[in-house]
Amino acid sequence: MKAKRIFLSSFLVLAFYLSGCSVKIVNTTPDIAHASPTGNYTLSAHAQVNKKTVVTSSLEAFVVIDGEQRAMTATTSAPNLFKYDYPAPPQEELTRFYYVLKFVTQKEDGTAVPAQIISDLYQVQLPNQITLTVEKTRAAVGTRVSINGQGFTGQDIVFIDHTPAETIFSSPTKLQFVVPQLKPNFGYSIEVRSTTRAQTAGYLRIDPASPLSVLPNQLSLRPGQSQALAFALDYPAPYGGLYINITTDIPDSIIMPEVLIPEGARTVSATIEGDKVDQGHLFINASTLPELVIPLTIR
Repeated sequence: MKAKRIFLSSFLVLAFYLSGCSVKIVNTTPDIAHASPTGNYTLSAHAQVNKKTVVTSSLEAFVVIDGEQRAMTATTSAPNLFKYDYPAPPQEELTRFYYVLKFVTQKEDGTAVPAQIISDLYQVQLPNQITLTVEKTRAAVGTRVSINGQGFTGQDIVFIDHTPAETIFSSPTKLQFVVPQLKPNFGYSIEVRSTTRAQTAGYLRIDPASPLSVLPNQLSLRPGQSQALAFALDYPAPYGGLYINITTDIPDSIIMPEVLIPEGARTVSATIEGDKVDQGHLFINASTLPELVIPLTIR
């Protein structure tokens, strides 16, 4: 979709003069829009007035999309800030637009002179309208959570509020992330971001971390190299011991024994050995405790 720009030569001269010394209109619309459940996206611009002869009460802003001039609304949150709620057509991925700012200047003799300036051409990337869903509404620190949707790539990163989480690309319809170390017992927004996407997937309440911990919390091995893993419980293992089930998404790349924390004990160690070069994760599960995820690289 291309925006049409039609100028009068007199307005071009006036726009150049005014933008250079008294009035500017600054785009404040993000380059990538956040997903909107209504399909409306806010375009915003700020009028900067640097000359007393400009009558600020006369400021009127318009946004031009696909050749159509649309009136913007002055906000009460900030002076000279204008917004327009754009109802994006279905399947539209990119919107190009520019602004027109109209106002009145007052000469020394009191004569009112109408004027306008025209901005540069801007664009905003609209998010994919495909619905994303988080499989859980709550999860513990260090556990793995899935997001279902479409169009996922290896470039997608999951953000918990403003914190990037370790992101695992499973397929074009499934993305996973590991819950980061954030303050537990609070709810956080989940967003998927990439160069072409910034879309809210839902919300997650973060629970405290599992009473089972593993050190080191990430592994990098060479083929044939061994590494000790230490498992620790916050309390003594129950009757019969605590069996720890360890799986991986790269089964041809590691050799791992079964692990059991003996009854009444709090710790145990085991040795993992690298095999074929690959990159993936260890998934550690024990009884009803939250799953732990350990990044693993065989280099």
